[in-house]
Amino acid sequence: MRKRRFCRIDRNGCVACGGRAFEQRAVINDALASAWALSAKERADFDEREGHICSTCQMSKRVRMLLWSIRRLFPASSGLRVLHFNQINYLSPALRTLGDVTETCYQQGLERGAKVGELVNEDICQLTFPSNHFDLAIHSETLEHLFDFRKGLNEVERVLKPGGVQIYTVPLLHSRSTRQRMQQAADGRMLHLLPTSYHGNEGEFPVAWEFGSDFLEQRKPRITELHYDNYWQNKTVFTLVERKL
Repeated sequence: MRKRRFCRIDRNGCVACGGRAFEQRAVINDALASAWALSAKERADFDEREGHICSTCQMSKRVRMLLWSIRRLFPASSGLRVLHFNQINYLSPALRTLGDVTETCYQQGLERGAKVGELVNEDICQLTFPSNHFDLAIHSETLEHLFDFRKGLNEVERVLKPGGVQIYTVPLLHSRSTRQRMQQAADGRMLHLLPTSYHGNEGEFPVAWEFGSDFLEQRKPRITELHYDNYWQNKTVFTLVERKL
């Protein structure tokens, strides 16, 4: 049974550092708002999600939401094996209190499993890790860049131990259905179904999917918990929890 939890993550100050001062920055630019066809309310919601920053530790509301979920499920854990994809901003120190943390990056053309400094080069759709290895996996704003996001979710589940969880976020527009912006042809070429869009700077990985409310229905058999900061005010600030049986 999927559980919804409404938590107000900043009720007692920043979940990461306890700071009580926050600032709001504009993050969604005009080009991105136009590419996504965002309404004024949707743009403001995503600006809050990405640009509501703790003045002390600089952690965004999206990442604070992730940390709230992690601490709720693992309140005083140690000795865990944690898989952290793509070094989510400012989250690494909190994860290291849980146990042994493996952090990844993804560099196309570099051998999978190769070391890149302290990171491991990994394709989330073809992980080099053994099955049933990790207790916890965290990824954020990753699935929308994958041609086959279901394969990525299944691969993360493969490397989790039975009972292990993946906690993740996706940018989701509740007012519409999922649409695909880009796909990969059989010969490897990228086919652009819509104008190329990036969630960050150009040169980063382009967006293959824009997720809508049907994403939650698709994942419903797997989702064990949904955590929202304030569902009635801003539905974009949430995390999904999937537990491996």
